[in-house]
Amino acid sequence: MRRCVACRESKPQSELLRFTFHDGQLLPDIDGKAEGRGYYLCRDNACAETAIKRKAFNRACRYDLDTDYVIRVIEEAFNNN
Repeated sequence: MRRCVACRESKPQSELLRFTFHDGQLLPDIDGKAEGRGYYLCRDNACAETAIKRKAFNRACRYDLDTDYVIRVIEEAFNNN
């Protein structure tokens, strides 16, 4: 079970998208094996919008990420899954 950074609900890992934060970059982790701490997001647009609006990845990563950059990373993850 993993927790979504946006809605904070715990769900099976298979139902969530994984992102990693490593060397100042937030990256989608398509195969689930990337280096760095993992952060999870539900696979729906509502949670993606909430994560962007609340700057959930900034808070989780403890790093000031550009909003446009976060949007691009989330879109990339949604397009690859």
